[in-house]
Amino acid sequence: MLASLCLGLAGFSAVRALDPPQPDFFWPYGRVQLDGANIAPAAQRVIGIVNGRACGEAETFLVQEGPGVPPADAGKTVYVVDVLADGPNAGQRPGCGHPGDTVTLYLPDAHRFAVQQAAFVPGSGRLDVDLGPELSYRLQGPMLAADGVN
Repeated sequence: MLASLCLGLAGFSAVRALDPPQPDFFWPYGRVQLDGANIAPAAQRVIGIVNGRACGEAETFLVQEGPGVPPADAGKTVYVVDVLADGPNAGQRPGCGHPGDTVTLYLPDAHRFAVQQAAFVPGSGRLDVDLGPELSYRLQGPMLAADGVN
């Protein structure tokens, strides 16, 4: 009896080892629009930011009609980015996502953040985003104090 229980557990462990690992990254995807229209140019870098850190990067692209493409997405600019989880292992980055952390998308070429944000969850999820106002540039030159301290 004990021997069959041990063999059964060993068999279960062997089968469990063959199961694919569950992803620990967040894989948001969806449309990217500016004022209700596609962004231009369609190919732009998108960065997933969590806790003030760049935790994933990809490029937007224009979707063509085809198998597996939702009809509403055809001809639209979309993104897919792997936002990494916190950790020291391959496929992780220290200080990045924990379940429930806020994920913000930033398009540096457009100088804009996405208005919508998502919560970090392992796996994938759809998040269509609109881009917010363009970030302004702030230039500041060096200054010297005339207070006699320096």
